[in-house]
Amino acid sequence: MPLFIHAADLHLDSPLRGLETYEGAPDPEEIRGATRQALINLVDLALDERVALLVISGDLYDGDWPDFSTGLFFSQQMLRLADAGVQVTIACGNHDAQNKMTKTLVLPDNVRFFSARKPETFLVDEIHAAVHGQSYAAAETTQNLAAGYPEPRAGMLNIGVLHCLISGAGGHQRYAPCTLDDLSAKGYQYWALGHVHDYTVLRRQPLIIYPGCSQGRHVKETGPKGCVAVSMADGVLSHDFIRLDSVQWMVVAADIGGAETLGQAADMFARTLESRLADAGGRLCCIRAILKGRTGLHGRLTINPEEVTANIRSVAADVSGQRVWVEKVLMETRSQLDLDTLAESDTPQGELLRYMQALDSAEDLDFDLTALRSKLAGSGIDLPLEDQPELLRGAKDILISMLTETDDGDWLP
Repeated sequence: MPLFIHAADLHLDSPLRGLETYEGAPDPEEIRGATRQALINLVDLALDERVALLVISGDLYDGDWPDFSTGLFFSQQMLRLADAGVQVTIACGNHDAQNKMTKTLVLPDNVRFFSARKPETFLVDEIHAAVHGQSYAAAETTQNLAAGYPEPRAGMLNIGVLHCLISGAGGHQRYAPCTLDDLSAKGYQYWALGHVHDYTVLRRQPLIIYPGCSQGRHVKETGPKGCVAVSMADGVLSHDFIRLDSVQWMVVAADIGGAETLGQAADMFARTLESRLADAGGRLCCIRAILKGRTGLHGRLTINPEEVTANIRSVAADVSGQRVWVEKVLMETRSQLDLDTLAESDTPQGELLRYMQALDSAEDLDFDLTALRSKLAGSGIDLPLEDQPELLRGAKDILISMLTETDDGDWLP
């Protein structure tokens, strides 16, 4: 039986980003309630496992509440834990730092927030534990908070709670930065970290863990999301990752090489998607679809992105029983044309290719590509103005596709 549960980065009531409503999309209410459902799942887990303690390592909230409904919902869930005698300790992070939260709400007595002024220690007698932590006073907390944490309590299970970035970790802002050696030197048996949204075991002696966020909120937060349940046997700590998410984000890339029609391409994507859905355990999935491979459809896919997206969304709904929300469809296919040979030919296409290749090799191009970018965006290619080589490659794809299509829809060799 676990002693305690460690969760972080719940971002309660934060919206799932990048999703637009379309015909046949799943129920948007399930999407909107995903972060709340993750909290309900967390509380259910704590009650089912009869743990004595729930630790939350920052970013419980996504920022200041627009009204009190977020706080009231959290309070109701904490009352469920209070009735079962479960203690809750919370360290605030950059999203719910003291200076960002203007509204207050009296919470049940079992919930304790660590001070933002200095580290403090809460004792949990049921598991003979000392829980040390500090909240953020301000979002821009860039000093090493761990350096000021107290000495461990002798003969007790010492748990450090900190929202931070371990030095060397990329892709996250440097809040309360510290090193693994800083944490290990404290002499605690467990460090309950937050801020990094992927489940990561950084060190096993002592046990230092990011549980990841409880619910993915956009396409950069793919895969299972949840918490860790920590147990002890013969004085040695162990843990299990447990899923809490009700909605899973994933990137689904399908090779459609050899497809001769858009219907065949959509069917090939559907088979790839079907195999990936097995990993989701019946959860609603938000996906980014990517079509890859060399195909004679390359031009049609590039020129008609709305038609492609509609077909992909249609087969996704069919395969999943309307349990997949397609966030975006990206075309990363390539033409089957031998462009090198075509570039040497005495044809309009060859002339165009030679011109485009000359532009590819030119340096410091200095002309206004705003109109070109606008036309590419209308064809589903959204590129930054400053990336001129990418703009030109996108234009080349479209132009070559248009010039190699005959009146009856066939593609010229």
